Amino acid sequence: MIDELIKYFQHLSTFGQVAIILNLLFFFLAGVIFRYIVIPTDDETANKRRIRWLRYLNLLLLIIYVIDGLINGHQNSNKWLLQVSQTGLVLLISYLFIQFSHAWALQHYGKEKTIDGEDISSRTYKSEMMHLIIIGITIIAALLLLVNIWHVTNWLQATGVLGGLLVILFATKDAWAVDSAHGLILLYNHDLEPGVICRIPEYNILAVIRKISLTQTTFRDLVQKHKIVIPNSKLRTTKIEILNRSGSTSWNDYIEYKIGYGTTSKQVEKFFEKVWQQACAKDNALDIDKKPKISLIEAGDHAILWRIHYHLENIYRLKSVQFCINRAAFDLQEEFGLSLSTPITHQAVADIVVAEDKNIEEII
Repeated sequence: MIDELIKYFQHLSTFGQVAIILNLLFFFLAGVIFRYIVIPTDDETANKRRIRWLRYLNLLLLIIYVIDGLINGHQNSNKWLLQVSQTGLVLLISYLFIQFSHAWALQHYGKEKTIDGEDISSRTYKSEMMHLIIIGITIIAALLLLVNIWHVTNWLQATGVLGGLLVILFATKDAWAVDSAHGLILLYNHDLEPGVICRIPEYNILAVIRKISLTQTTFRDLVQKHKIVIPNSKLRTTKIEILNRSGSTSWNDYIEYKIGYGTTSKQVEKFFEKVWQQACAKDNALDIDKKPKISLIEAGDHAILWRIHYHLENIYRLKSVQFCINRAAFDLQEEFGLSLSTPITHQAVADIVVAEDKNIEEII
């Protein structure tokens, strides 16, 4: 069996021998390629899918070569198999070259960022432009190789074929061109970058940016930690509140409470001081030495609106710190003899009439 395989391998052309060796290498090194060389995606399932499909393609090409060897005696019958195998190898190498070039562009033109303790490679305008240029060159080179493999050089002289390709590109422009253009604009402006926390009122989103690609932007929700994906064309037509700059983790935030008029300002200040101490003890994103500022915002009809301003050391814990302060305020309200619920300072008209009638009867 081994002798037959060696004999078959020696019988192959240089191209065939190189093709089999490359296919075997890609088959066994697919996991290494997509986990350590090519930048992996955040989704492990997607990484496994890419590895699986690469190996399927390798097996398919190897099977074609085996079939080619079995019917090698009929020269005319296996010519198309050789062309199919060469086509598959060109497409495989082109795909891997594009993947490798993207990793190279990110390494040389991207930025390393730390998001909530996790290091990631961030795409930039330069890295994506370089990647697009390499993709264009690779596609042109692959098309020229395929034309020569199938001996259809006369296609290059037929304007109908090139016109058809241009028609296809124009018909599908809405699926890739619009979002890609918006993605490049987002990367060029540097306002939205991985690590930036955004509030998008239209979509009810408060999340940190994880990745900006040519077609879409990926967020991670601050509370539920789930992934949010928005096309770049929609992202550029909506209002976006940017809470921090990339690399900046500190943030000034506030929480408001409505407290009744029966509570003095000194009592409120002591209450918030104790709330601050208790919240700092439970969450290390707060610095107990940086005292909060207490402000009276509005004297309403039924209660006073108080605001506690505080400094947040880690903006990625914005919501968890709010939850912690709210919990401390709720637990301490009885201790300081106040209530966070808005007092009811009005009565129904019917109740007032009944009370007045009783007073008249007592007078009589």
